[in-house]
Amino acid sequence: MKHKALPREKLKTLIVEFFQSQGLCVLATCGRGKPRATPVEYFPDGLTLYVLTEGGRKLENIQENPEVSVAVSTAWLGWERSKGVQVSGRAVVGEAGSKIFREGVRAFRRRPGRAKASVPDVLKVIKIIPYEVEYLDLTLNSRGYGVLHMLKVR
Repeated sequence: MKHKALPREKLKTLIVEFFQSQGLCVLATCGRGKPRATPVEYFPDGLTLYVLTEGGRKLENIQENPEVSVAVSTAWLGWERSKGVQVSGRAVVGEAGSKIFREGVRAFRRRPGRAKASVPDVLKVIKIIPYEVEYLDLTLNSRGYGVLHMLKVR
């Protein structure tokens, strides 16, 4: 069966909605020649993701190598219903008072129940700017679309 192409704007909308529906991701970084995958909470703003962090090896790795990968998925729902996203992007880090920090706090506060939550100044914000997003959505098959789609952002 030949699958229809998913229009670019529809694909982008599906990815943004998927990001909003989830809250945890695995952030993969690499530094000192060693890969590291860290589960973290993220806060989306369109296709851009923000992570609030106290620090650690992931920040050291980003300073050495800003290329990152992010994986977001639903829990296993079966072959017909699972969804996931794989992001390739570039990460930048912002400290308290920076534009990146303010953007990250705004994204954090858009999450339900966090509008008035305080964010300690000791935290840093990782901004993940995607250049490629792979979207896997097994529910698309029943609508005549392929299940794997690539969105080039830049």
